[in-house]
Amino acid sequence: MSANPDHRHGGRPREPILNLPGAVIGLIAVLALVHVVREFLSAQDDFLAMVQFAFVPARMTVWFSPDRLNEVVESIGAAGSTGVVQHLRLARFLLGDGEGYPWTLLTYGLLHGSWPHLLTNVVWLAAFGSPVARRLGPMRFLLLFAAATIGGALLHWWARPLEVLPLVGASAGVSGAMAAAIRFVFSPGVHFSGLGDDAAVRAIPAERFGGIWRNSRALLFIVVWFVTNILFGAGLVPIFGEESSIAWEAHIGGFVAGLLLFPLLDRGPVRPR
Repeated sequence: MSANPDHRHGGRPREPILNLPGAVIGLIAVLALVHVVREFLSAQDDFLAMVQFAFVPARMTVWFSPDRLNEVVESIGAAGSTGVVQHLRLARFLLGDGEGYPWTLLTYGLLHGSWPHLLTNVVWLAAFGSPVARRLGPMRFLLLFAAATIGGALLHWWARPLEVLPLVGASAGVSGAMAAAIRFVFSPGVHFSGLGDDAAVRAIPAERFGGIWRNSRALLFIVVWFVTNILFGAGLVPIFGEESSIAWEAHIGGFVAGLLLFPLLDRGPVRPR
């Protein structure tokens, strides 16, 4: 008998069970490590970490326009929530120093509200981030992920400028990776089984922006993605394991950023007009 295990598979090396690019594995490890560390923090220290690194739209608004602080307070009172007193205390604490914490446009993506929240993002990141990381390489992939994260925060801020509740989660970055993947994974002749090979992924001609809307598979995915996000975001469909709705504006911001920035970072072939 041969001692070489490859001989039992026709001379071909076996694929690893988790065939993920190093950049995706590293990103997942960082997200998991951050959440594990938070598990060991006291409630007060974890809250302070959220204050420092979660994105709060109203904090950015007041930083740029201090005179809008009264608008924030009035919006909380107008909501008529049973927790209005706690909400006002949170606003006073978060906005008291008048600082904008601009780094939170990116760092909020490292935090998650729960283990189900984190695991959901990890699954989608592994599925859609992997082909994008193979095509772009680690540095350009991480740049796109960061840009999509920032894009998600910016659209969330634009949509909810007076919102005091913190935004957390890597969903905007994951949405950007999904949008980037749409540029090539639905191209004619592409089979998902072949997306685990770096060379094969880099050889796929990417769709031009106009071509996406003529690709029935890509268009169907986009429609389903938007409808699903709006339904979950509006609270019309409950989220398993979560008590709050998703920040669909941040998802859309990340998606648009990934869709538009992909051609600027891609070095692969482009489908002819």
